[in-house]
Amino acid sequence: MLTKLRTSIATRLALILLLAGLVSALCTGYVFYSYTYSKEFAQSQKQLRQLVHAVSQTAAIAAYLDDLTLAKEVVDGIAASDLVKAVVLKSTQETLSTRGIMPDEPVETLRFNLDSPFVTGETVGKLLVAPNIDLIQFDAKKTAMNHVTLIAVQTFILITLIIFLLNRQLITEIKRLARRLHSIRIGSDQRLVPTPSHKYDEIGLLTHDINHLLSSVEDNINLERALRQEVEELENRFRDIFEQSSHGIAIVDIDGKMKLHNPSFRNIIGKPSFEKISQQDPVSFFTVFDEEKSRLESAAAEVLLTGESRAVDIKIEDSGETRWLYCLISLMTDDDKASSFEIVLQDISERRNREEKLKGQAEVDALTNLYNRGAGENKIEQLITLAETKRFAYGLFMIDLDGFKPVNDQFGHEAGDKVLIEVANRLLSSVRADDVAIRWGGDEFVIFARLTTDLLEASRIAEKLLSILREPIECELYNTVNISASIGIALYPFNADNLESLLKYADLAMYEVKSQHKNGYNYFKQPSLKTADTDNVITGF
Repeated sequence: MLTKLRTSIATRLALILLLAGLVSALCTGYVFYSYTYSKEFAQSQKQLRQLVHAVSQTAAIAAYLDDLTLAKEVVDGIAASDLVKAVVLKSTQETLSTRGIMPDEPVETLRFNLDSPFVTGETVGKLLVAPNIDLIQFDAKKTAMNHVTLIAVQTFILITLIIFLLNRQLITEIKRLARRLHSIRIGSDQRLVPTPSHKYDEIGLLTHDINHLLSSVEDNINLERALRQEVEELENRFRDIFEQSSHGIAIVDIDGKMKLHNPSFRNIIGKPSFEKISQQDPVSFFTVFDEEKSRLESAAAEVLLTGESRAVDIKIEDSGETRWLYCLISLMTDDDKASSFEIVLQDISERRNREEKLKGQAEVDALTNLYNRGAGENKIEQLITLAETKRFAYGLFMIDLDGFKPVNDQFGHEAGDKVLIEVANRLLSSVRADDVAIRWGGDEFVIFARLTTDLLEASRIAEKLLSILREPIECELYNTVNISASIGIALYPFNADNLESLLKYADLAMYEVKSQHKNGYNYFKQPSLKTADTDNVITGF
């Protein structure tokens, strides 16, 4: 309780005002006491002199005449005043009358010369008056103390009134605001309400500013709460994606030591390999597969050097079983600028086995439904044999996709397969039924198309192929990629009359495009035309 009183602003303000009032009263009282005392003392002296002056003419006559009776009346009249202690009236010859005992100190005695009433400039006697110093001092002190007491009372009343008004107009309202503010829960919609009498003054302004501050705090808390909830939801979502992903995901340092992994990573990599990289003295991920050590280390070094992701297919032995893994290595940097590798693994054994099993066993490419290379070569050879007797002209288009490799690196082989399938579908839709479309290998395709008008029809075919391949391709849900193609053209029979040479020349023409600007086509040797009366006739190259 005492602590609360000591810390109360009202108590401290009252004490300060009381102390200030006390000091002010003491100082003012001292000044007024000294002034009043001096004034009252001087006033008594003045009254005494006025009294003597009033009887001085009578005293002068008594001294001039040596009239003892008149002198006694004068002395008794003066001595009747409380201000007088003793009086002596002397003529030039003798003491005429005395009343009281004159003090030993002549300083306290007032001396008045009596001039002759008849002869100017002649002194006929003296009047000695001893003031009642004790009484005069007592009365002066009493009057001064009364004034000081009055000032003290006035000061007390004034301070009391000031404290009352401050408490009523300021302290009470501040206490009310403080109690109300103390009861408000941070972040709630509760606000302070000023009293009507303080709505437009400084208290009202303070209340308005506090409410504005409370609103800002509430908005910030709500925003922070929403952001925290959003972050938690994102963390949970990414954690679920990380934990439940069918792809194996791991974070390793630049030396290949594992820092974090999801369950699929452990399952995909296999128990023996996982134990090696997760033991107390772990083996680097890049060296855990002996046969793939050099490829993985080279890929990691390239990623660290360039900062771009790198993908490799690795072959591993797991419990006597051969498996193929797609491994994507990416560089990541944490908040402390420390570099790490993100490893994404995908088991592609089934796809690789299927491709290996179907390779060379059928005419149709297992992925794209185009002719495979062997079947396509046989089909072209058949058309060339037929063309020799019917004098048909053909264009061989060697197509190499531009920008396909980053699709594999960024989105994985499944996305790359979708792109290849879409490219094959577009090629099939752009050629005639008797033309040959071949998946030559990887991201290379071959078109062998008959030229029905003139040899420069090959340019129109190439433009059409470039146009359809430039259109965006959806490789994943909500993800599209843009690729293009470099096309080399060799003409039958004008550049060569056999498949081997046509392929060679078309390949050279394609690499010429590839080395210059990509996204275009080029002839191995473009024909020149001379116009006849009715037809365009190819006359030479």
